Amino acid sequence: MTFRTRTAPKPTRRRARRDDNRRTIYMTLSFTLAIVAALSLMGGVFVAGYYADHGASIAAVNGEVISKDAVRDRASLNLAIYARQIADYTTLRNQGKITTDEYTTLTNTIQSNESLSTIYSSSLTQLIDEAEIRQYAAKNNIAVTDQMVTDQVRTDSTIDEMRHVKIIGVTPEPTPPSSAVTSTDITNALTKIQGYLNEVKGGKAWDDVATEANSASTGTSVGDIGLVTKSSLQVDPDIADAIFALAKPNDMTTIFKGTDGTYRFATVTSIVPAYVDADWQNSIGTASNAGLYQAYARAEATQKAVQTAIEAKYVSGATVQRQVLEIAVAPGYGQPGNGDEVKISMIVFAPGHSESNAANVPTTDSSWTDAKARADAAVAKLRADPSQFAKMAADTTVNDDQYWNSSGGSVPWIPADLFNAQTTAGSTGLGLTNVAQFVFAPGLATGAILDPIQEPSQGYVVVLYQGRRPAPDQRIADDLLQINSGVDFATVAKQSSESADASTGGDLGWVSPYMLTADQQAAIFQTPVGRVSNIVNGNGYYLYKIIDQQTRTPDAAQQAKLKKVVFPRWLSELQANSLVWQDTAAVTALAPATPS
Repeated sequence: MTFRTRTAPKPTRRRARRDDNRRTIYMTLSFTLAIVAALSLMGGVFVAGYYADHGASIAAVNGEVISKDAVRDRASLNLAIYARQIADYTTLRNQGKITTDEYTTLTNTIQSNESLSTIYSSSLTQLIDEAEIRQYAAKNNIAVTDQMVTDQVRTDSTIDEMRHVKIIGVTPEPTPPSSAVTSTDITNALTKIQGYLNEVKGGKAWDDVATEANSASTGTSVGDIGLVTKSSLQVDPDIADAIFALAKPNDMTTIFKGTDGTYRFATVTSIVPAYVDADWQNSIGTASNAGLYQAYARAEATQKAVQTAIEAKYVSGATVQRQVLEIAVAPGYGQPGNGDEVKISMIVFAPGHSESNAANVPTTDSSWTDAKARADAAVAKLRADPSQFAKMAADTTVNDDQYWNSSGGSVPWIPADLFNAQTTAGSTGLGLTNVAQFVFAPGLATGAILDPIQEPSQGYVVVLYQGRRPAPDQRIADDLLQINSGVDFATVAKQSSESADASTGGDLGWVSPYMLTADQQAAIFQTPVGRVSNIVNGNGYYLYKIIDQQTRTPDAAQQAKLKKVVFPRWLSELQANSLVWQDTAAVTALAPATPS
C-alpha cells in the first residue's frame, strides 16, 4: 500500500481571526501580569522600607520587642515634657520666686537632655527600663489602677516645694599616721561642728563659718547644695525632714549624725512654695500625643507601685539578716600596687606669687630668691608653732597654691606614683617629684616640718610630714594575715579600719538584703556564720566577720539606710538579670546628621 502525506488544509479567515484574538489575549495577560509583578515588587520594596524605618525592632527585653517608631514617639514626648518643664521654671523666674542663677541651674540639665545626639538613646533606655518593670509587675500581680495614673499625672504637673540648702559637716578623721578612727577622733569631730554651729548662732555669717570650716581640715564637708526638693536632697531622712521643717530662711537645724558617720547641720536661704501647672497634661498632649503621655504616666505609676512593694518587703518587712563586723580600707589614689602612701600638708611659695607661671620663670630670677625667703620664714614660724599650719595654708596671701589651700594645705594619703607629673596609668599627677624624694625618705618623724623643697614647676614647697603606710591592698592583706594568725577581728578593726564603726571594733550591726553593694552582700551572705570572708575588692577593700543570722525586721537606723538604697540596688539586679538586645547602630542612625 502506498502512503502519501496529507496536504494540510488551508487556514480559513475565521481561524486566523481566532488565533489573532488568542495572541492578543495572551499578550494583554502577560503585560498585565508584568505590571502586577512590578507593582507588587514596588509595594514590597515600599513595605519593606517602611517596616525597616518604622516597625523594625530596635531592641528587645526578655523577648518583648521595641520598635523604631516607639523610640521616636518617646523622644517626641520627652521633648514636649522638657519644654513644659522649662516653661514652668520660666514662670517661677518671672514671678520672682527663683533667681536667674537658680533658673539657669535648673534648666541647664533639661536643655542638655534635649540634645538630638542623645534624646533617642536616652528614650530607648527609658523604654527598656519600663519594659523590665512592667514585666516584673505582671509576674508578681502588681496592678496599677486608673486612679493611680491620674495621681501620677498630678505629681508630674507639680513642682514640689524647693529650698536653697547649705550644709556644714564634719567627718571624724583618724589622726595620722593611724588609719583608724578612735573615740577621741569622734569626740573631736562633734566638738568641732558644735563650735561651728555656736559661731553661726552667735551672729557670724554662715559663709564665713563655712569658709573657716572648709579650710580647717579634710574632715570638714561644706556644701552649697543649691535649690532642691526634699526628694532630691541626698542626705539622711532625719536631716532632710528637719531642713524642710524650718519655718523661714536663715533658720538652722540641730546637729545630726548621718549613717555615714558625718555630723551635719544645715540652713536654707530661700523657700519656693510648690507650684502646680494646671495646663500640664493638655499642653504635653497637644505638643506630642495624649495617648503617649497616658502610657508614660502609667509606666511611672507602675514603677512607683513596684518600688512600694519592694520597700515593703526589704525595708519594713522581716528578712534574713546577718550580724557583721567589718574592716574597711579606702581604695586610695592611683592603682593598687603603687606602693606605700604618705600623708602630708603643704604650702607653696611661688616666684612672683604665681604657681601656674613658675615653670616659665628662670630659676636664676630674683622672684625665686624672694619665694625662698618667704618659705624659710614660714618654716621658722611653723617649727615654733606647728598648729598654725592649716591657718597659714588657707591664707591666700601666704600660700600661692590654689588647690590644696581650701583644705588647709592637707593632701590625702597618696602613693609615690601620684607625685609624678604623669602617673604610670597615664593620668595627671601632682608634679612634685622633688617633694617625693624627701617625703619617702626613711626615718622621717611624724609632725616634722621639712626645709623648703624647690619644685621648678611650682615654687618652693613647705611640707608638714604626717606619716607613711602601705598601699590599701597591702594593708587589707596584712589585716587578714593577722586575723588568720589568731588576732581578734575587732582588735584589728580598731587598729586599721577606716570605716565610721572602727572605734567600736567594726560593728556594722545587722545587714539585710540590698543594704550594701552586690559584691559586699554576696561575701556576707555566702560566708558561714562565725567565719571571716575573703577580701572584697569593690569601691575599697573589705573584710567581714559573720557573728549571727536571724530573720528580723529592720530597726529604725537600718530603715533609714535601706530607704535610700534598696530600690536602686534591687533595680540594678533586675536589669542585670534581664535579657536585653539593642541595635546600637540603628539607635545612632535615628539622630539627624549634624550639619557640616
